[in-house]
Amino acid sequence: MKRKVSLILIGISCFLFGSASIIPIFSVEPAAGEWTSLAELLSPSDMKKVNFSLLEGVKTLWNEEEKILASIIAIFSLILPVIKLSVLWAETLFFGVLSEKWMGFLQIISRYAMLEVFLVAMTVLLLKEMPGGSRITLEAGFYAFGASVILSLLTAQWVERKNKNLEERLRA
Repeated sequence: MKRKVSLILIGISCFLFGSASIIPIFSVEPAAGEWTSLAELLSPSDMKKVNFSLLEGVKTLWNEEEKILASIIAIFSLILPVIKLSVLWAETLFFGVLSEKWMGFLQIISRYAMLEVFLVAMTVLLLKEMPGGSRITLEAGFYAFGASVILSLLTAQWVERKNKNLEERLRA
């Protein structure tokens, strides 16, 4: 029964993570203060509301030659969470098969799990300080991403604690 609950929680976390990767995390509505009307006339495409998803953001940064920043965001916000969820899934399915090295690796990855949310929050914070009254709105992807991170952290701790309790009982 506990294994089923773990698998359901991991499945929900995977669904939330996948959704958060493709749906908008935040949107930017540009403004130029008192010059907004003129800017909309001169360059209407630059003044349209723009939505950013995680994948689109990484792709945009890469295409704009910000390869280091795109790589950092891709590693911490896309690759490490996928690895973490995969290790969690494998550990839940095949208890005892994964070595202690993999569980140690899971603990290390879990420490960086909140870094993804921090990156998005810092981006929003920086953009909120834009002059001219530009507005940043957090979208559903941000909340799905945060929920996925928190759920995977809680599930990892639960699986880890469950495994330690089972190992102690087997030794006794």
